[in-house]
Formats: sequence, C-alpha cells, structure tokens
Amino acid sequence: MSAVVPAAAAGVLLGLAVRAALPARRDLSSVLDRLDASKTAGPLLATAAPTAGGSLSERVGTRLLDEFGGHLTLPVKDLNLLRISPAAHLGKRFLYAVYGLVLPQLVQALLAAAGTPFPFALPALFSLVMAALFWFWPVKEVARDAAAARLVVRHAAASYLERVALARIANSGAAQALTQTAEVGDGFIFVRMRQVFHEADLSGVTVWDALKQLGEELDIPELSRPADTLALAGDGAAVYTTLQAQARQLRIALLSDAKAQANAASAAMILPVTFGVILMLTFVMIPVTVTILGS
Repeated sequence: MSAVVPAAAAGVLLGLAVRAALPARRDLSSVLDRLDASKTAGPLLATAAPTAGGSLSERVGTRLLDEFGGHLTLPVKDLNLLRISPAAHLGKRFLYAVYGLVLPQLVQALLAAAGTPFPFALPALFSLVMAALFWFWPVKEVARDAAAARLVVRHAAASYLERVALARIANSGAAQALTQTAEVGDGFIFVRMRQVFHEADLSGVTVWDALKQLGEELDIPELSRPADTLALAGDGAAVYTTLQAQARQLRIALLSDAKAQANAASAAMILPVTFGVILMLTFVMIPVTVTILGS
C-alpha cells in the first residue's frame, strides 16, 4: 500500500506534465480581453509573457497558472528582478518535483530487476521527500540569486544617488537628472531604469513615479527614496543635501552589512579550524605518547 501512493502520485504528475506540454486552446473571451487596452493596463515594468513556442517549463507553467494561478504564491518581486517569468519558474518547480518523485521509483525498479529490491516503504518515503525538496529547491535558488542581485543594485544606487545630486546642484531638472544619470551606467539595473524611463515617456508618466514603481516592483527601496525626494523637489541645494545624505546612509548600511558578513564567515570558520588543530595535535602526540609508554 505504501508504494501505491507515490506511484499513483507520479502517474498523476506525469499526466499533468504531458497535458501541460500540449498546446492549449485559448478561450475567445480571454483573448479579446487581452486585446482590450483598457483591461490590460498594468505596471510599466512587466515581465514578458511566455509564448506558445517557449520551453517545456514555460508551457507547463502556463497551464498550471491557468488552472491553479489563484491558489499559488510565487516570489513575483524576485522573479521580476531576475527577469524570470512566473510560468517558467512554476514549470521548473513542477518538473523538478516530478523528477524527485519518479527517481526513487526508477532506482527501485532497477534494483528489482537486479534481484535486490529495497522494501517498498523506503522508496515510497524517499519519493515523497525528494518531491518536496525538489519542489522548493528553485525557490531557494531564486531567493539566493535575488539577494545577490539586490546587493549589486544597492551599490549601484549609492553611486546613482550621488550623481543625481550632482546633476541637481548643476541646475538640471529633476527629470533630466534622473534620465541622464541613468544613461551613464552600464549595469543591468541601469538598463532596466532606461527601459522604464522610456516607457514612462511614452505613457506620459513622470520619471520619478516610474522610478518609484520600479523600486516597489523589485522590492528595492533604495530606488524609491530618491524618487520621493525629487517628486517634492524644491531648490537644487536642498535636494542635493537630501540625496547626499541618502547616499551616505546607504554606504554606511552597506559597510555594516559587509562587516556583519565578514564576522559571520569568521565565526563559521572557528569550528573547522579548531577541529583541524586538535586533529593535528592528536597525530603529533600519538607517536610521542607511544614512545613514552613503551620505554
């Protein structure tokens, strides 16, 4: 009985994967809604929707979103930052879970063919555990990559704040200071900012509102704060002081985070180093102790 549950689950997941991989028939009303600009108005920064000819994970994820989209929680802000579509992320998680569920059963089948099968309860337990681990594995990867990307963005934002402050003190307008300063950088966040500013110009949205929306969608408050400051911009000197203070606070915070990470790495090395020293002393003292006891 214990082997029936994972086998049945594997069959259901494989059936869903095959069904999701097949091209779906679009509902006519949903297609017309997408063509209606009044119903598709959304944020300036939108992740590209997967096409019908995308990868397997995108096709699977698209079908899963159509069926269970309202019941799933996805790290949307992290996915937007990494330029990963929710469909591709969800499809990858589903395929990983299927792989984790089926792999122990395949090993059990090979061992059974060789004449040395495991007890049925063991592969069943491994199937469920590996399916759960593989389901959450892409989530951990996305969180780790997004944290690293946000650290890069925070360093870029500190430099960006200082350059915007200098542009404002040089009598550049708020919009001009934001857009022209973004043209200087070549990192991925500056590319995103230029894209958002261009879309804001086409849609008639102010650049500071576009920058604030970008910071909120990517969960990067360091981009929203200068947007709020420039939205209430008065004379250049006051804005220059505020932006310089924000840049200085951000650099202090980055330095504190770097020190905390260095201290954590040093603390993590204490146990391995101590164990290595004890092991070395043990190997050094064993021959001496044997010689003393033998004499």
